[in-house]
Amino acid sequence: MRHAWHITAKELLQNRRDGLAALFTLVLPVIFTVFLGIIFGGIESSTLPLAIADADGSAAAQQLVQQLEESPLLELEVAEPGDIDKDVRDQKVAGGLVIPAGFGAALDEGRPISLTYIRVETSSGAQSVWQAVEVVVSRSNARLLAARAAAEQVSIKTGRPLDDALLASAASVTDAQLAAPAITVEMTDSGSSSATMAAGFDQSSSGSMVNWVLFSLLGIAAGVVWERRRGLLQRLSIAGVKGREIVGGKMLAMVIITFLQQLLLVLVGQLVFGVDYFNSPLALLLTMVSLSMLAASFGLLISAVFRSEQAVIATTVISAQLLAALGGAWFPLEITGASFSRAAHFLPSAWVMDSLHGIILRDWGLTRVLYPMGIVWIWIAALFVLAVWRFRPD
Repeated sequence: MRHAWHITAKELLQNRRDGLAALFTLVLPVIFTVFLGIIFGGIESSTLPLAIADADGSAAAQQLVQQLEESPLLELEVAEPGDIDKDVRDQKVAGGLVIPAGFGAALDEGRPISLTYIRVETSSGAQSVWQAVEVVVSRSNARLLAARAAAEQVSIKTGRPLDDALLASAASVTDAQLAAPAITVEMTDSGSSSATMAAGFDQSSSGSMVNWVLFSLLGIAAGVVWERRRGLLQRLSIAGVKGREIVGGKMLAMVIITFLQQLLLVLVGQLVFGVDYFNSPLALLLTMVSLSMLAASFGLLISAVFRSEQAVIATTVISAQLLAALGGAWFPLEITGASFSRAAHFLPSAWVMDSLHGIILRDWGLTRVLYPMGIVWIWIAALFVLAVWRFRPD
C-alpha cells in the first residue's frame, strides 16, 4: 500500500494549495451555521407572546391578567385595544386578548361576558396560545360559578341576603377548596426522550457540518475525473499502481480532509455557539469518522460511474443536497410526519444526524451510537466495494 500513501500525500498537498478549499471547508459552513441558527432559534423559546389589552381595569380583570401571567406557556405583552389586530397580523405576537369594559361589573352581577381573542388562522402558535387562555378562563369560570352557587345555597337555607359580603366569603371558601383539589396528577420521569427536537445552533451546527462534508465529495469526484481525462490515472496503472491503491489513497485523503473540516466546525460550534459536542468524545469521534468515510466512498463511487466532469458535478451536487435535506441536516426530522421520518432513515445521513443530536441533546455515549453508525458502515462498505469494482483508470 506504499503507493496509496503517496497518492494520499499528493492529494493533501494539492488541496492545501487550493485557494477555494478554505472557503468551502470552513467559511461557508460557519456562515450557514449562523444563518440557520438564527432561523431555528425561534423554535428554542418555551413561551409564546400574547398581547393583552385591559379596557376594564377592574380588580377582576387584573386578577385574570395575573392568572395568565402564571401560565408557563404565555409571555404577556401589554397593548392598546386598537393596536392588537395589527400586532397579530404582523406576527409580533402569537395572539391577542381584549378584556372589554364592564368585565368586572358583569362578573359581580352574574351576567355572562365574552373576551375577544385575535389570531391568524394559519398560525400554529396562535392555537397553542388559545388553548393556554382557555385553561385559565375555564379555571376562573369554575371558581366563579362554584362560589356563586355556594353563596346562593347559603342564602336560601339561612335567609341571609345575597350580598357582596356573602359572595366574597363563598369565593374565599371556594379558593381554599380549589387549592387542595380532590384529584391530582403526579408526574413521573421515564428518562430522556429520543424525540427531543434540535433547535437553534444545535440544529444548524450539526446540520451544516453534515451538509458541507457531503458537499465536499465533489472535490474528490471531480478530481478523479479530471485526472482520468488527462491520462494521469492510466499512467499510474501502467507504472504498476493497482486500482484499489488509487481508490484507497484518494479515499484516505478525503477522509483526512473532511475529518479536519468537521473538527474545525465542532470546535466553532462548541466554543462559539455553545453546542455540547463533547458530551461523549468517543461517540463523537466514531460519528465524525463514519461521516468522513461515507462522503469519501460516495464521492469515489460517483467518479467511478461517470466519466464527464459535467455529469459528476451534477450528480454530486444533487446527491449531496438530497442526502442532507432528506436526512435532517436542513431541518429537524421531528417536525415532519412519521412516514417522512421513516423514509428518511433509509438514508445514512439521517442516522448520522440522529447520532449527532443524541450526543448533543441526550448525552448519548459510545454504546448508543453503535447501532446508527452500524447502519452507516453498511452503506460505507457497499459504496466502497462498488467504487473499487467500477473503477477504471482509463
